Amino acid sequence: MTADTAFPVLHVRPATGWVNDPNGPFRWNGRYHLFYQHNPAAPVHAQIAWGHSSSVDLLHWETGPVALTPTPGHLDAGGCWSGCVVDDAGVPTAVYTGIGDSVLDASVCLATADDDELRSWSKHPTAAARPPAGLDLVGYRDPFLFTVEGRRFALVGAGLAGGGAATVLLYACDSLREWTYLGPLLDTGDTVAKTHAPADIWECPQLVRLADRWLLIVSLWTDEVLGRVAYLVGDLDVSGGVPHFNPTGGGLVDSGHDFYAPAVLTAPDRTLMWGWSWEDRSEPDVLASGWAGALTLPRELTLDPTGRLITAPARELHALRGTATTQALTAQESLLLPSGPLDVEIRLHLPSDRVATLALAVDDELTVTVDPATGEVDLRRKVHHADRTARPATGRIAPNTNVVDVRLLLDGSIVELFLPDGVVFTERLYPAPTPTRTVLHLRGAQETQAVVTAWQLE
Repeated sequence: MTADTAFPVLHVRPATGWVNDPNGPFRWNGRYHLFYQHNPAAPVHAQIAWGHSSSVDLLHWETGPVALTPTPGHLDAGGCWSGCVVDDAGVPTAVYTGIGDSVLDASVCLATADDDELRSWSKHPTAAARPPAGLDLVGYRDPFLFTVEGRRFALVGAGLAGGGAATVLLYACDSLREWTYLGPLLDTGDTVAKTHAPADIWECPQLVRLADRWLLIVSLWTDEVLGRVAYLVGDLDVSGGVPHFNPTGGGLVDSGHDFYAPAVLTAPDRTLMWGWSWEDRSEPDVLASGWAGALTLPRELTLDPTGRLITAPARELHALRGTATTQALTAQESLLLPSGPLDVEIRLHLPSDRVATLALAVDDELTVTVDPATGEVDLRRKVHHADRTARPATGRIAPNTNVVDVRLLLDGSIVELFLPDGVVFTERLYPAPTPTRTVLHLRGAQETQAVVTAWQLE
């Protein structure tokens, strides 16, 4: 294990190398399996393979051998990019993006598991799907499969050249080896989609049913720059045999700067999600550390009655809690938190007309300011390195709220911050090179108070 104080010890990732998108979360024979984009050789995006970790409890993860690697002469010679894993008539099957000579030389590829531990895989020699003829695409990747009314369909993220539209392409694939293109499921020509999910390419589309609604998650690629992740809530009409998604609202899945390309797992009693938290430090620091990127802790997804996405840490994470420390703070007081990783619950008591700020400081500083009158939440990061910049982020909770519950999950350099009404921020906050403890400051009017309970995670 690396001695880097920024290294997250509870988040899924191998000890070294590059990690990006989570792929194919899958439950098989009593174990959770989680795959991810991975370069074992170096902390850079090159020769992308599928890493593999598994767990029986979502808490303790075992890193297995690399599942899929680029094969010379195969459709994936340039990289095994993102996709999903499905149970195909009792056979775990990876459905993924194979990259050839360039990013635009992309195919939907298949591989089947050779064993029940999903440690060895055999690739199918031909593509399940290729980009449809007649579309001038600037992206084609990240297949995701779903079933509705007994039929299986697939989504592929894409974008049209010339700023035409970000789009999700729809296929019928009852047979995984015979895909039929049905046209776009949705694109940014739709007013609701354009409002909530503007992009040049929609990456990593995920479509799941939550209660009686449908949730479409898309990662926003704009001008060749990774962006944020949006969700669209709507209804799925399959009356004509071909699904049509009609969005009625949407928002951001995560309002932070360091979250992208989530993948979901639908279980009988809930829907789980993992995202990618990329590095937000200098390239020399990354290369010196030997690692880059991690997956977030698992989150549970629900919708509130208004159709707003609510994201909460998976309930299993409570089992990691060990020693607890509770302390009350008044305005302008500080608290030295125990050494991490930590699970911290903060109950803020706010005057109705005055803002309050929570500040986390290790070396960099993260501040979260809540305005109880308007419900506006403002996050800012102050950094102490010339090659990084402070950037604001915003969210909104219910206005006229005098008590606000905040939950922080702190692990190495990763901060996952959960507020009411589905407001979530994933940020990177890098500690000093030598071991240090986090300081929590409370700032605000004299009447501002906070009760802080911090659990060391074991």
